[in-house]
Amino acid sequence: MTIFSLSAMAQSMSIYQGDEHIFYDLNDVDSITFDHTPNLWRTTDKSLSFYYAPGWTQIADPLYTENNGSYTVTLSRSTSAQWQAQMTLLTGLATDAHKNYNFRIKLRVSKALTATVKLYQDGNDKLYYFEERVPLSADKEYVFERKDMPGLDMSRVGLVLDFGGNKVGTIVNVSGLYLSETDYDSSKDLNSCPLPDYKLVWHDEFSTRTLSTARWTYQTADAGWVNHELQTYVNAKSPKGGRVTECSDGTLKIYTFKEGDKVYSARLYGNKTLGFKYGYIEARIKLPKGKGTWPAWWMMPVSSSAWPGCGEIDIMEEVGVDANVVSSSIHCQAYNHPSNTQKTHAMTCVGAEDGFHIYALEWTEDYIRTYVDGTEQLYFENDKTGNNDTWPFNKAFYPILNVAWGGDWGGYAGVDESALPLTMEVDYVRVWQKQ
Repeated sequence: MTIFSLSAMAQSMSIYQGDEHIFYDLNDVDSITFDHTPNLWRTTDKSLSFYYAPGWTQIADPLYTENNGSYTVTLSRSTSAQWQAQMTLLTGLATDAHKNYNFRIKLRVSKALTATVKLYQDGNDKLYYFEERVPLSADKEYVFERKDMPGLDMSRVGLVLDFGGNKVGTIVNVSGLYLSETDYDSSKDLNSCPLPDYKLVWHDEFSTRTLSTARWTYQTADAGWVNHELQTYVNAKSPKGGRVTECSDGTLKIYTFKEGDKVYSARLYGNKTLGFKYGYIEARIKLPKGKGTWPAWWMMPVSSSAWPGCGEIDIMEEVGVDANVVSSSIHCQAYNHPSNTQKTHAMTCVGAEDGFHIYALEWTEDYIRTYVDGTEQLYFENDKTGNNDTWPFNKAFYPILNVAWGGDWGGYAGVDESALPLTMEVDYVRVWQKQ
């Protein structure tokens, strides 16, 4: 879908372009033509409020007028720092993790200032699509846009505009508010590895009605099998017939639930008998919520010796008590968590439990590198000593998807059974290897 086109650009045109957003000075552009997808912003109720620091109590001023979705605001007080004068638009819009979204806003100010634009979940300041600082010059109109944003499950979308460093009587015009929704189609990227010279060799798009037993193997194990975890892993169904996996609407669901006095879940091995030696491997996953959850996307060797000497590659792990903090780790004889020497890195992934994110592994004979949505997470280099204790990653490993409940890490702060039942959703798993 074409989101915009530019025509008759002046030579002096300046474009600020990040990974996902584009920012234009409209004085340098004759026209911008956007797509004609219905504008959700026009179809919802909205409430407007204003606040000033440091008290952040709602105020009647600054004065403003509204005309057909455009707002003209007069900032009656001067502020010296960022996030001092705030304009908040709350809407009745809900967004969906299974969709993609495009957003646009136009801003014009009478005196230079810096604005922060944030699209977020009302009542949860830590769940947002973006939070971007934008320097605005006087008497110029700017367009801020984010396109093809992965969806998040939000019940009420809010827009916050913070104006900092403004002078008394600064006039702000906000217009052109636009939010559109499109279907997400992951198949369009099926043969497009983010790295050059790689070929797709194995994948599952979970588009069938049942999980492929040719691709995936269930692990069965009682509670306490590893890491003092509380769940029982079963083959497809619990004793009373409750499903621990389901393929529907193009995603794999791993269900974790309580039945009687036991908690049931699934642990799945992909291509277990052959595995893969080196490659670029990724999955697009929406994580479950709740204190006690421990979802993981990781790899173990096909021909396994005793752990940790056999090696383990953790592409993504999260524990629900530390919501939206995802980590990658490497375990081997020299580096492992019982000795507190594992190679690991954690980072916040905004909306990890409310939307889909891509967790990937780049694995070569020289290094292991993991990614979250294309951003490097962990880098671990082969020391080239030929020592299996430091680099057992020269043999085939197979991918694993599972949701644990409790255990040494998942339950380090206890568990909250009110979170049950819960679901981890997987859009796809793909493996590319060098051609």
